[in-house]
Amino acid sequence: MKSSSFLRELSPVKIISKKLLVKLLGLWAGILLAAVSAYSQTLYTADISKTQTPVISGHLKLGTHVDANGRSVDANSLYFVKDGKPWYPVMGEFHFSRYPRDKWEEAILRMKANGIDVIATYIFWIYHEEEEGIFNWSNNHDVRYFIALCKKHNINVITRIGPWCHGEVRNGGFPEWIVKRGNMRKNNAEYLASVQKLYNAIAEQLKGLYFKDGGPIVGTQIENEFRFNNPAGLEHMFTLKQMAIKAGIDVPFYTATGWPGSNLKQDELIPVWGAYPEAPWDKRTTQLPLSENYTFSTLRNDPAIGSDLLGKHEEDATAYAGYRYPYATAEMGGGIQITYHRRPIIEPVDVAALAYTKIGAGANLMGYYMFHGGHNEIGKLTTLQESKATNYPNDYPILNYDFQAPLGEFGQIRPSYYDFKTLHMFLNSFGEQLVQYYPSFADKKAEGAADSTTLRFAVRSKGESGFLFISNYQRQLRLKDHNGIQFKLKLSNDHHITFPEKPIDVKTGTLAILPFNMAIESCKLKYATVQPLCIIKGKTPTYVFFAPDGIRPEYVFSKAGIASLVTNQAKINSISDTYQVNELKPGTGSIITIKMKDGKQANIITLTNRQALNSWKGYAFGNEHLCISEQNVIFANGKVKMQSPGNNQFSISVFPVVSNYPALGFKKQNDGIFTRFSKTLPAKKVAVKVAEVSDLVMYESKGIKLPEDDRNSKNTAASPGPQYQTNFTPVERAKYWVLKVPPMAGNALLDIDFRGDTGAAYINGKLVADDFYFGKTMQMLINKSSNESNILLQVVPLTNERQIYFEKGIKELLQNDTAPVLKNVKVIPEYVVEL
Repeated sequence: MKSSSFLRELSPVKIISKKLLVKLLGLWAGILLAAVSAYSQTLYTADISKTQTPVISGHLKLGTHVDANGRSVDANSLYFVKDGKPWYPVMGEFHFSRYPRDKWEEAILRMKANGIDVIATYIFWIYHEEEEGIFNWSNNHDVRYFIALCKKHNINVITRIGPWCHGEVRNGGFPEWIVKRGNMRKNNAEYLASVQKLYNAIAEQLKGLYFKDGGPIVGTQIENEFRFNNPAGLEHMFTLKQMAIKAGIDVPFYTATGWPGSNLKQDELIPVWGAYPEAPWDKRTTQLPLSENYTFSTLRNDPAIGSDLLGKHEEDATAYAGYRYPYATAEMGGGIQITYHRRPIIEPVDVAALAYTKIGAGANLMGYYMFHGGHNEIGKLTTLQESKATNYPNDYPILNYDFQAPLGEFGQIRPSYYDFKTLHMFLNSFGEQLVQYYPSFADKKAEGAADSTTLRFAVRSKGESGFLFISNYQRQLRLKDHNGIQFKLKLSNDHHITFPEKPIDVKTGTLAILPFNMAIESCKLKYATVQPLCIIKGKTPTYVFFAPDGIRPEYVFSKAGIASLVTNQAKINSISDTYQVNELKPGTGSIITIKMKDGKQANIITLTNRQALNSWKGYAFGNEHLCISEQNVIFANGKVKMQSPGNNQFSISVFPVVSNYPALGFKKQNDGIFTRFSKTLPAKKVAVKVAEVSDLVMYESKGIKLPEDDRNSKNTAASPGPQYQTNFTPVERAKYWVLKVPPMAGNALLDIDFRGDTGAAYINGKLVADDFYFGKTMQMLINKSSNESNILLQVVPLTNERQIYFEKGIKELLQNDTAPVLKNVKVIPEYVVEL
């Protein structure tokens, strides 16, 4: 009610006293003031009119980038190109040698289902030539078979061939015999001769799998974390590249990490960058300063990367003027590996927010390290993890290389997997446009990581079209909720775009991508307060969006070119030259159908945020489909395979409608415009028998023993590293339990909830799994077996003198300097169905 009508209502009422009237008017004024305050508008501005650096091409010295069938991949100074079209590669790191060979194919399909179209993998020298002159390419070392599987499933590959890799591997991947010889990582003739033999052996394995041969290998990284912003460093990197080419490693792209210092004038190597949510290699055992990686800026590399080995290294952002390469990343943290002295917990938003900020700031290749965790081997001569005993700064678990990655050590799907999937579906469908859009930053940017009140956003645009990126998140700092906000973007013709018409709210933790002046076939979406998810191709293309939590969904279309616009769960207002679609209810029944004057038609589906997280896009039932399921989905051989840890009830909703498909054993019903299939499998009840033991003789290692883990004087009482061994060895004050797992009809995870410093699991006296306690349960894979498994669990106590960083509230759970505790052990069975 407006104040004027309120007064008219009062005027005929003669019996109201002046005193009462004054009170009522005062009350109304207070209500009005509160309402204005609650819905006050804040306008955030950005200038997207600035002249952009011209794109240059043909200058990079690439390998063969066209195959016999005319397929091509290329790059200019702004973006990558595939078959003549702009390409946004999404790359995930996965180390084949740290994962069982018989599970490689499923791992590749899980990455593909997430939107990964390039897999990066290290070829660790020590894994393949542990003894000089004796190469091992068999079993889990079979890089050729791994890359052939990538080819089978149409996944590109970038091999990271070293010779030094790091990767938290012993000696950074150097075999012991190379380390003993010395004079490494320089143009030393003896060293280079050994590297040439390595490159020759790698090239022999990769023969016929290069892009030029119709294979999937599109790139190779030379060395790692090597300073080449000086003449000697640059000469060494060019020498290594020529050695790789001499061996036969002919690929479209040669890359090198941009840190700790790279030459940005050369055209031989494309520098790649990175950013992590934490730095568990930092020597401190206190909370680290807030990371600048969570702000939209020109910062392309995390100064903390490699600081344990390389020291502090700052980045000169002014060198990006006239940048000659696509802004590419290779080490965006998919998670982080805990060290003995630093044990951070990484939440999904910690890593997703990094990706949003770097993409919003202009990154045109998103590469994650790690996207899939793994499990270190124990070598023939030594263990293979990084440790202080090998003169490296950190102690890692002997086996566990889980990395808190979206896909874990044993293939576990983590919550971050779903957050990345919504982002990657966007990049897969809309990346062709996005890579051509330049970044612009807010007129008022956050004043550093500690600024909790300024809204963080950036724009990627070209001309009048683009995407607005919001990331209202900072790890370890709560950012302000922003209510009633609008955006005003300055265009090159001195006009402005202001949207949305009705202000929106952005809560703390919100990540969002909002389109403006976006083409939907031949019509224009002037703006929307929903995030693009993907496009489902077909006779009538379907554009899928979702409503980020807390943001009111709305579409505004230009009337030009539209013949009719129909929707079933929203309100359409015709205002001036636009159609406004609001009061929309996202869900599987929400569809907008647009018929255009040129005869084209398009559908728009709007999902909820949760439905978007549970969305999967792939080829099945003879066509491309969008599926919504809380189960884990992969697409293979034209079918949908669903896997569920611990849940025997399956449900999947499929669009477009699937008709005349048998789906034997599934219940079929309508779910809005989707078709839902559901099925329940018999429940698997698996009980683990747990018994504490003190007589340990029978659990000692029998037969040939594994190489022992090193120990040296750098392991102190404050930071001793893992006290357990590869062959079972009693540790003072540790406690022990025998876990008896019954025969299994299928694979399962054993979930172990212990309290202590470290946990180690043994079968027949040999180490099979380990973990440093950091607030999460320890897990290990139990393979299908007809025999009972007897596992010895050793838990070493955390004593008071240990200097370790834990997240808040975790150390208190350990009950300092007391005996270890085993809280719970359970089996999480795997259920699998195929549709």
